[in-house]
Amino acid sequence: MTSAWLVADSDNNPPSAILIAHTAIEPILADAARYAGRSERGGIFLGLRRGPHLEIKEATLPTRWDRGTMFAFHRAAAGHRAVALQRWRKSGRVMDWVGEWHSHPERFPSPSSIDLRNWQQITKSRGDQMAFLIVGYEGMWLGLCRPNCLKPIRYVEAERSDAGIAFLAQ
Repeated sequence: MTSAWLVADSDNNPPSAILIAHTAIEPILADAARYAGRSERGGIFLGLRRGPHLEIKEATLPTRWDRGTMFAFHRAAAGHRAVALQRWRKSGRVMDWVGEWHSHPERFPSPSSIDLRNWQQITKSRGDQMAFLIVGYEGMWLGLCRPNCLKPIRYVEAERSDAGIAFLAQ
């Protein structure tokens, strides 16, 4: 189900909203809670680019090739790339890698300097805007990075519905 506010913007502006479907966010929250205080976790977001808008439909969970410690997460491309390629082919080349997520060992997370640097590199190499989510014990931080942009645009939760959670630019 797609909400009415997810319409294309012909001026290539940042998304007016980012929707994260329940099928994507619920496994992330469960995984992060299960490993809270032991190791950071992470994965990628798969979804649709609707003009400049993002609809996140699925998220990968850590694979056996990933490495997490109490204060760092290193995503290996192997398992995540295979899932992304499979979804891309199955969707008729519409489903795309639209971002990443990871957890932090804090109540209300915010990006570290390492996060910001990594996001800039990912966004620059992809050549497209990407969503980045950090999950903490009690809250989430969602931002959008665009190519050659030094600071992510912060998105805050605006609405929950049967479709998922809608975030708007702050």
